[in-house]
Amino acid sequence: MVVCRHFSLCSSRAPITLEFPTLSESPSADIEKPKIPFKIRRAHFDDLAGIQLLLKPFVEQRKLLRRMQAEILLLMSNGYVAEAIDPNGEAKIVGFAAVEIYSRKLGEIQSLAVADTHQGNGIGSALVKACVERAREKGIMEVMAISASEGFLRQLGFDYSLPEQKRALFYQLHSRDEIFKDERPE
Repeated sequence: MVVCRHFSLCSSRAPITLEFPTLSESPSADIEKPKIPFKIRRAHFDDLAGIQLLLKPFVEQRKLLRRMQAEILLLMSNGYVAEAIDPNGEAKIVGFAAVEIYSRKLGEIQSLAVADTHQGNGIGSALVKACVERAREKGIMEVMAISASEGFLRQLGFDYSLPEQKRALFYQLHSRDEIFKDERPE
């Protein structure tokens, strides 16, 4: 569990710019990736199908937890999408993240996903920053993120809250496969 404890991101009063051309996040890249312009905006109901399509490969690869449609809809209330223009000139959802608010004390970054074709362009960072800003606007004290990408989150200001003393452990009461058995594709 990584927690934004010191709020280096959270306490800044400077507004986060949510629409911009991106730079490659890979400092060691010898060949610069083409810059892919994208826009971060609040998720809305019409985005549901696009978000589900984006999340599906990550769920299949077991990189993200499977979510029921109702769960995604709830996340969308504090969620953001990244849009890029496809070759046909249409906006396509290429990223999603949400902050789930548990209480005035705690929120959690959930379902962070960026399409493989658009990774490394700053989209994930922009989505996390938008979620942190949303939590700040709502007066949340801490934002946590559970991820396999510790370095990525640390670059964004997240840190272990009590690294020498405590770690988050989970006790699973039901398997997610059991919960989602009615939603399995045929």
